Amino acid sequence: MQNIINKIKNLSLEEINKNLVFVALLALIYRIGNFYNTFIPKPFEIILVLIILLTFMDLLINKKFKDFFLSINKKVWIALSCLMFSVLFGWVIAFFIKKIPINFNVILEFGNFVISMVIFVLVLFYTRDDKTYAKRYLYALLLPVIYIIFVMFPEWAYYFYIGNNGTFLGFTMNPNIISKILLIPTLFFVTHSLFKFQNKWIKIGYIIISCAMVALLFWVVSRGGLVSLAVSFIFVWLVFSLHNFNWKKLFYSGIIIFLIFLIGFIITPQTGKQRVFLKALYPSISDEASYKTVKNKSVTEIAIKFVDNTSNKHVFIYPAREDRFQIWPFYLKYILKNPFGIGPNTHLSFYLTGYNGQYLNSGPHNTFLQIWLWGGLLGILSFLYIYISAFKNLITQLKSDFSPMALALLSILFAVSISIMFDDSLSFFWFFIILALALRYENTTS
Repeated sequence: MQNIINKIKNLSLEEINKNLVFVALLALIYRIGNFYNTFIPKPFEIILVLIILLTFMDLLINKKFKDFFLSINKKVWIALSCLMFSVLFGWVIAFFIKKIPINFNVILEFGNFVISMVIFVLVLFYTRDDKTYAKRYLYALLLPVIYIIFVMFPEWAYYFYIGNNGTFLGFTMNPNIISKILLIPTLFFVTHSLFKFQNKWIKIGYIIISCAMVALLFWVVSRGGLVSLAVSFIFVWLVFSLHNFNWKKLFYSGIIIFLIFLIGFIITPQTGKQRVFLKALYPSISDEASYKTVKNKSVTEIAIKFVDNTSNKHVFIYPAREDRFQIWPFYLKYILKNPFGIGPNTHLSFYLTGYNGQYLNSGPHNTFLQIWLWGGLLGILSFLYIYISAFKNLITQLKSDFSPMALALLSILFAVSISIMFDDSLSFFWFFIILALALRYENTTS
């Protein structure tokens, strides 16, 4: 105990900050609460403010400003600067020329974007020449794996108020957020399930955890999350199989991934299965109505009812209330008319209506379109440079050493990239942390 105390006392300011970043990433698991209404920051934001202050103190006291700027690739700095400038410039145009008013929600959106940029830079800075902390930061994002206990004891989710209307929300308030969070540990464990280990029980453990994580994603019942999961599984299977390709490997890895997906659905709590079927068959139904509809029905009853309804032409499949195939073209046209962007005015009221006459929620529901909307052409090109560079680095590392960790990080980045195409996710901090880790990743053998 005394040795631990002595080690803590002898920590440098930079080492303290590295560990605080780790703690902050662990704290990301708790996202309950709404700052807009309560003005109470969440644990992650509180710790991040402390890290920023201590980092500035460290740079000032130890004269490390040069080290700070040199720790990140010059081209990445340029891209980040262009991205921030484009958003601010677009905001100025929106306010002074287009007369779009600034409200509190817009300021909060910009603040979340700044936090995303800050944590991105801090992760890059504190993982320079330090593969240990790069791994620790990734491991911190795997903390939601603890949720698998609720697959075994679903009633506990409602006891801890992390289940709502038959869905699993974790310590968040939004199924779209928790689905993206869960994709990170899911792809990590699924990827490791494909590799061989000296101890076969390690592989079995990875497979069991993967099945439970898939069950959680089904229980969340987020369309974007499930589409991302399915596409990412195919991606992992192909990348793994095509490396030193042989038909046995292709078949074997495909069977493992298929079984993980199938078993995951089988062990999904009953309400999750019911709502997955209902959302697939009746996409336009609301969440509340969905829960009331399926509460006392089996999956078989839902399927039979759908067949009866469609055969008698009493019920038709309508587009989802937030039909992306209407929203995306609409925002793309608006973006093309505003090449310099309009800043963080994501949720302007355009009074766009869906096929069923209902108003669709504002926002492009696609992070790439959101960045383009905020910063115009300069903004999206700057972001794409960073984004593509992250993928290129991981692919290069995989070519030199096809390791579980490299493939896991590539798969996670791919999965989260798919998921943010269904939401406005510039405030999804996890994505920018993964992006930073992907840029910084180096194989242990290189």
